[in-house]
Amino acid sequence: MRTTTIIVIILFLFASVFLVMFAVKLKSSGTKTEINLETGSSVRVSENSTSTATGAESTENTDQANTTTGAESTESTAQNNTSTSLTEEVKSSQIEKIEVYLDGTRDGGGILLGEAKYGLLSPETAALYGDKFANSGYSLSWTNTAYNFTPGSVHSIYVYAFIPKYGWDYLRQQVIIPGERTMSPNIKFIIDTPANGSTISTDTNIGGWAVNTAVPDSPGISGIEFFADGPKGFGKQLGAASLGASRPDVAQAINNDAYTNSGFNYLLKVSSFEPGTDHTIYAYANSTTGESQDLVMDIKAAGQKKAENSIISAESNFAAEISKGTVEIKGWAVGKDLFKENIAAGPKKDFSVKKIVFTSLKSGNEDIFTINIDGSGLTQLTDNPTNDMYPQVSPDGKKILYTSDINGTWQIMIMNFDGTDKKELTNGRYRSGYPTMSFDGKYIFYEVYLDNNWELFKINSDGSSPVRLTFNPAGDDWHPVAHPFEFKILFESGAVGSEDIYFMDINGSNITKISDYSIRKRTPCISKDGKYIAFAGFDQNTSSIYVMNSDGGDVKRLTNNQGSDTHPSISPDNGLIAFDSDFSGNSEIYMMNFDGSGLVKLTDIPGDDWGPVFLYQE
Repeated sequence: MRTTTIIVIILFLFASVFLVMFAVKLKSSGTKTEINLETGSSVRVSENSTSTATGAESTENTDQANTTTGAESTESTAQNNTSTSLTEEVKSSQIEKIEVYLDGTRDGGGILLGEAKYGLLSPETAALYGDKFANSGYSLSWTNTAYNFTPGSVHSIYVYAFIPKYGWDYLRQQVIIPGERTMSPNIKFIIDTPANGSTISTDTNIGGWAVNTAVPDSPGISGIEFFADGPKGFGKQLGAASLGASRPDVAQAINNDAYTNSGFNYLLKVSSFEPGTDHTIYAYANSTTGESQDLVMDIKAAGQKKAENSIISAESNFAAEISKGTVEIKGWAVGKDLFKENIAAGPKKDFSVKKIVFTSLKSGNEDIFTINIDGSGLTQLTDNPTNDMYPQVSPDGKKILYTSDINGTWQIMIMNFDGTDKKELTNGRYRSGYPTMSFDGKYIFYEVYLDNNWELFKINSDGSSPVRLTFNPAGDDWHPVAHPFEFKILFESGAVGSEDIYFMDINGSNITKISDYSIRKRTPCISKDGKYIAFAGFDQNTSSIYVMNSDGGDVKRLTNNQGSDTHPSISPDNGLIAFDSDFSGNSEIYMMNFDGSGLVKLTDIPGDDWGPVFLYQE
């Protein structure tokens, strides 16, 4: 037994020595054993033979592969993290929910009607902006069980859109309840100040007078109360007026000295409203006999409204149903960041047709012509025996809107881009001119001269349903230009010598001055991507072409000619600016690069040529 144990130990030691010697030899001969990953068997490779080089390359490649795989893995992980981050960023900048309020803002006493379903299919939005915007619809079904809507009363619907990155935006849309408004035959109720539509920048007195003619021995008024943004029972109560102010003029006009103290005053706090927002004030005069009379007055709080990060639209056909019971309030809303990525990201460069449309006296009276941007192909489109002028091109480049002097009065016309199929859209007794079409093709905005003043109007694109948008007796509101992808209008406003540039919503609300640059600014235009505005800046007897950002910043002067450079137009690809100028004699059409370089004279026709606009087609 002892002998067997000794033999086992000796064999074990011998095997160990043999293995050590074999390992040393293997290392010194440059051979190694690798595992075939496909078969699972081991393979010996010599580094000193042809196979050695291959083995070295294999080893190096393996190391590189491992390194690369690690880097790619790290990069891939980073990309995935970035992707996740971008996804969250996209989510945070898109509309998350829609809420609807009645007769007041979300934080200002509005009545919550509910949260709408959002993300519904909206064929209108898809048709306007493309399939990426197709699921932008919202809908809210609201059943009225608590409110009595008076026939003829005016209410406001507030549609709020919430974007996590930016907060809440809203659309305010007025609703007139069908029916005739009840008027008191005895109460005379007048607000003298402020004027309807006024902008208030400080606490403002609402002053006027009220009498009940059925009460002969006193004004007969028991109280006057005010509400904001909705009628009594709906809007936010502001307070009551102080009565008894002396108004001998009222007593004299009505011929009753008992009405001498019929005046009232109420101090409206401007701090009640957010800067730059529009509001409606509802005033109620209550009499000692139980009768009541109401007045409605629109105001705007001075200041800059916070930037809007969404575009919201609401259908208006629910007005007839809102007082009956269940009503559906619906429309669509999109975040502006999605616009920046898909619509306003940059103008398209590939256009098959590049022309300029303009007014010319070549034929002896003003007519509409086109010319290629290289100066060739002059073509006359109108031959009216009177004057045709102020052409504007539809968003798709297929139609031309213009002003025609018909029977001595300007009217709005539309024709195909080649001059065929001319149609008259207006037929009013006041001069109507300078038409421009909304980006969705639904509306035409234009200027009307009435009461010795230019004001802005809106009609449907077929010429129906004219609506007055501005009420500004202190200055002209004219030269409108539709925004290329938002429901806004760019226009010129102000008394002669102090004109400036403004934006407003297509319903006439949210009028905002966008530039305080200290020169007269006239005939503005806006680039296709909405980023730039060009205008004619006047300095005494000369005018030059300027360009600025659409928020009024970074104003740059592009021309400096001795004469009048006016009516600028920016090409749809932001490459060129056309304008008219008389610095060489007659007014002619000129074109230059967007930065003012490369000035080219396009026309040299007897008689004036003016008012150029680009007509580009894809």
